[in-house]
Amino acid sequence: MDLTELPKCTVCLERMDESVNGILTTLCNHSFHSQCLQRWDDTTCPVCRYCQTPEPVEENKCFECGVQENLWICLICGHIGCGRYVSRHAYKHFEETQHTYAMQLTNHRVWDYAGDNYVHRLVASKTDGKIVQYECEGDTCQEEKIDALQLEYSYLLTSQLESQRIYWENKIVRIEKDTAEEINNMKTKFKETIEKCDNLEHRLNDLLKEKQSVERKCTQLNTKVAKLTTELKEEQEMNKCLRANQVLLQNKLKEEERLLKETCDQKDLQITEVQEQLRDVMFYLETQQKINHLPAETRQEIQEGQINIAMASASGPPSSGSGGKLPPRKGRGKRGK
Repeated sequence: MDLTELPKCTVCLERMDESVNGILTTLCNHSFHSQCLQRWDDTTCPVCRYCQTPEPVEENKCFECGVQENLWICLICGHIGCGRYVSRHAYKHFEETQHTYAMQLTNHRVWDYAGDNYVHRLVASKTDGKIVQYECEGDTCQEEKIDALQLEYSYLLTSQLESQRIYWENKIVRIEKDTAEEINNMKTKFKETIEKCDNLEHRLNDLLKEKQSVERKCTQLNTKVAKLTTELKEEQEMNKCLRANQVLLQNKLKEEERLLKETCDQKDLQITEVQEQLRDVMFYLETQQKINHLPAETRQEIQEGQINIAMASASGPPSSGSGGKLPPRKGRGKRGK
């Protein structure tokens, strides 16, 4: 019971012995091996992220919602969140990480989320900013309390580191589980992708075959089109020639119709003339018969008589004389007995 366990360095997790290694204590009252602290390239504390060369920061705000009122900083990782009466981001950080202690930025009081109360022995000194207890009367009480404070803080830090280890191990397990599920999903998707690739390859082969058949058909159709184009040109030339021949034949037909019309007119004139001649012959024959039925004396008188042609009257044929001879026709001589 009268022995005290040496604290551990939070960087290398080895025991800190002043007789063996040099020990450095930061402004936030955290101790480390000097070599470990030299390898730490940041100006903040490895435990609470307290800046060892602090600069005045006037615009502290919550990491999640950005408010600037009632802010709390985690003494383990340095996360800044708003209080439980604003948006509870500091308490949500405790629920996620199990970081128990948070310090209010306005009055530097430390809150214990596990005990749900202020830890009055762990307050920030107004002179140097270190986490110390309230001052009491007497040097012995002061030293005992400081030793008890250091021991208790070491235990608290150890427990916090253990909880931090458990938290990160659980997080690693969850990440591994999620990664395994994601890998399985990726394998399933990879198999599906391979199947789709195979299907697409088969489809591509089918399309290539169809393309070759279509190209053959297209070649045949192009040949037919060229042939039909040639035939069309020939037909057009033939049609052109036929149209020219048609025009010539139409002209010839018109000429033949004109000649036929002229021939018909001539034939009509000839027929008319022949009809007139036939009428004259019939008149002559009728007259000859009538004369033959007359007595001989009358025939003699008619034979010896003469015919005088006078102007024909409008009411009838021209009058004949006592001679009894027929009048001569146009283009004919005098008829005899």
